[in-house]
Amino acid sequence: MADLKIVIKNKSDEVQQFLIFNDVPAFSQNAGKAWTNVWGCSPGVGAESGNTTFGIRETFFAVCGMQKKPLATDLTVQTSDYEAVKLGTDKIKATMVAMKIEDKGAVFDKHATKESEKNGSFGINTSDYDMTEYKHAFCGLGMKSPVPEEEDVVPAAVWQAKPNQDYHITPKRVYYISTGKFHAGLIVDVAKLGQTATIDFTGRKETVATFCLNNQLSYEPVQYSFGAD
Repeated sequence: MADLKIVIKNKSDEVQQFLIFNDVPAFSQNAGKAWTNVWGCSPGVGAESGNTTFGIRETFFAVCGMQKKPLATDLTVQTSDYEAVKLGTDKIKATMVAMKIEDKGAVFDKHATKESEKNGSFGINTSDYDMTEYKHAFCGLGMKSPVPEEEDVVPAAVWQAKPNQDYHITPKRVYYISTGKFHAGLIVDVAKLGQTATIDFTGRKETVATFCLNNQLSYEPVQYSFGAD
């Protein structure tokens, strides 16, 4: 069941496909550059009176994998493993998962998971491996698909995984909506997508964000509530 919902109404005179992205999480500086992935895509939403909903489950996953190319815009990321994690609180220690190279692939060592003291964060520890040979290994943040009825864990933000590192990742409750013909897992430059709507649940108790795309193809202000409109 979704913890948060984003309801989008299409008041434009064109059928639209809506996309959702996570804001890049806060992370330790040793991660270098983080890449944003398309997290979910709606089916076509009818002109003038159509609507669609993304459901956000605030459960988080560490993801990892091995690409054939360097991470870059327009590359589709294929994860090879994921592991459910807990964010640290005053009462619960954070999960620190362990990533290693096995059979030339990046995987998590289920027997080496530890704990971290970082509140609001989880961690990824990488093992000792040859960075020259495995320079395209990556890791990052994953979440359950926001598309109704889909259960896949989808990468939301990834970066090159360097050996012998402790990465600390703090997810944000900030999301972006745009339109276009894309697919989940594709790395994109959100700044180049044109019009985007920002949905910020940070510090809010409301669980539903509702807004519309008007006939000028701009987004009207987001309305927050405790129930669907």
